[in-house]
Amino acid sequence: MLLKRFGRIYVIDSADRKRFEETGQELAELLDEEKLSGVPVLIFANKQDLLTAAPASEIAEGLNLHTIRDRMWQIQSCSALTGEGIQEGMNWVCKSVNSKKK
Repeated sequence: MLLKRFGRIYVIDSADRKRFEETGQELAELLDEEKLSGVPVLIFANKQDLLTAAPASEIAEGLNLHTIRDRMWQIQSCSALTGEGIQEGMNWVCKSVNSKKK
């Protein structure tokens, strides 16, 4: 199946702490889909250019990422406004997908 060859990218608003729990539940439901089993996941922590942005450790805790054990995952700090962190995240997805193929 083609879907298994690609990683998944999930974008979160790092400054909206009130929605971390809800967003974590949405992500968990998405990852429970059988067709996405084992597919690497990149979480872009967007809006890192804002002073109110949560650090990656707080986001990981808020999304309960420690419970994800059936796949590789990565949080990448980024800013869609400035482009910072986008290339690094995409590089991780490419490496993860390529290493999974081997």
